Amino acid sequence: MSLLIVIDSLFLIDAGAEMEGLSVSSLSANQSTVQVNMGAGLHDGGVASQWSPYCKEDLMRGGEELCFEELRAERYNQQKQKEMEEKMRHLKEQQEQLSQELEEKKRLLLRKSQQISNVDQPAAAPFKILDESGSKESVRKSEPSSDELPDDVFLRPDEKGLCVRVQFPTRPDQNHQQNRPPGQPSRTERDLRTERDLRAERDLRAERDLRTERDLRTERDLRADQDPDSQESVSQPKKQLSPIEEISVEAASLTSPGELSGGNFSPLDQEQDQNQNQNQEQDQNQEQDQEQDQEQDQEQEQDQDQETLSQSHAVDPCDPEVRRQLLDLFDITSSANLHSEQRPLPAVEECSLLDLGGDTFFIESRLLDRHSVSIFRAAADNQSVFIKVERCSAPWDFYLFTRLKENSPSADRAALISCFLFEDGCVTVYTPPADLQLTVVADCGPDLARVGVTAVRLLELVLQLHGCSLLHAGLQPGVLASCGAAANQDWLFPLDWSSSLDLDLQKDVRSVQQIPSAQGYIRLGLLQPADPPHTVDLVGVAETIYFLLTNSEMKPERHGSSWTLKHSDVFTSTWRRFFGLLLNAGGRSSISILSELKDQLSELYL
Repeated sequence: MSLLIVIDSLFLIDAGAEMEGLSVSSLSANQSTVQVNMGAGLHDGGVASQWSPYCKEDLMRGGEELCFEELRAERYNQQKQKEMEEKMRHLKEQQEQLSQELEEKKRLLLRKSQQISNVDQPAAAPFKILDESGSKESVRKSEPSSDELPDDVFLRPDEKGLCVRVQFPTRPDQNHQQNRPPGQPSRTERDLRTERDLRAERDLRAERDLRTERDLRTERDLRADQDPDSQESVSQPKKQLSPIEEISVEAASLTSPGELSGGNFSPLDQEQDQNQNQNQEQDQNQEQDQEQDQEQDQEQEQDQDQETLSQSHAVDPCDPEVRRQLLDLFDITSSANLHSEQRPLPAVEECSLLDLGGDTFFIESRLLDRHSVSIFRAAADNQSVFIKVERCSAPWDFYLFTRLKENSPSADRAALISCFLFEDGCVTVYTPPADLQLTVVADCGPDLARVGVTAVRLLELVLQLHGCSLLHAGLQPGVLASCGAAANQDWLFPLDWSSSLDLDLQKDVRSVQQIPSAQGYIRLGLLQPADPPHTVDLVGVAETIYFLLTNSEMKPERHGSSWTLKHSDVFTSTWRRFFGLLLNAGGRSSISILSELKDQLSELYL
């Protein structure tokens, strides 16, 4: 009965709403207040179970209604947010764990380095006197009393003196060298050379002393031969003297030339002779060691010279650090068109905006993307400009373009350049002068007359470069642009100077073998390693004009001792001569070849 009453009430509300013209929103509001009671049978006490098809609190919160899909989406977003927080917490825990492991490794490394540096050197051995006498009795007899000085001079004739052997303590550095672990250097090369010089000086002094002693001995022998009686007068009384007198005579005879020349030597003299012989042998060994050391030093110096020479050839002249050192010789930062910005290099992409020095550029398209260099076509103030972005903070392009412009006779029609230095790179902007425009050489079609004009302008450009000792070493149609009127190309210039060299500053570059961009020509055999550096630009001019004529890559082939092009019969005799001179320089200077070709093409196309 209750279900029927509720249904009748709903029909009455609907009818009343239609009659009174209530809005849909008010009707839904009235319906939301009605609870539908589903009679699934009577339960204990006669109370019927109730079921609600929606959640009134969620649907009516905040003054707006939410449907089931919106509620489901909200729960999904909350779940995703919770998963993201859990993932971030897990990553943070891993980061803390890795940081702790890194700190532990650093502590272990520091502890090991301290242990190695704090290794105590072994103490020097004490000074020892070893008794080598014949028997203990003789030692006991020779022991002096407390009131008596130990001296062999006061011994009886039938007693033997105390023979001692002195053992010097070992040097601490010798023990350190013996205990040195393998692979650890004992001394530096400078210390070894200093020790070697000191040893040589000591050997020279010892040799001088030895020669002086030999001269004295020879002189004493000569005196003994001249006066033999003096020897007898000294040697015969030894048998009749008392021990004390005998000792005094022997002491006086140490300086006697007759005693030195005779055959009766005292034990001290014999020991001195043995020491002298040992010293002579040591001197000879030292001389031999010194000669060997000198030979080793000469060999090491020769090896170092060869290594230095090979390293000089192995140095890349296009290395950014080399260029940075060369630019330090000039005050290039004082130029008005060179700007420095203390921020990282901005990201440059197609169809994006780039803010440089207060000017905004719209990046239209990418012309070149190679390694760390990108060239873009952009627009600013209804003008077409070119922008080069590179990951090198040395303004090498700005420096070489400025040099080319200073030596160009048509500098008034040259493009304007500005460079912006960043912390990790630089941006170079080429802007046309008033009433002129910039175009890319590769955009011109295969029109023979237009290609002929471009060839003349390109020859003029390379002549200007070689005239001021500049080398481009990377001529391609994609990196060449022209600045001029709409219907005429007036001034050609490169957009990319990454492979270029300044031979006035880099005087050590004497052959194409030292130029990185010429290695492909050398492997092909088109250039020889000993060819002059300027021949690279000659091949670059040939490649550029061949591409403009045929829209394809140049493929040279060798015929005998000269180089030609495949399918060269499609060209006229002028162009065949053009490519033949560029690919077969034959020892001629680049300026003479370029001038000759420029004059020939100027007569035909200008």
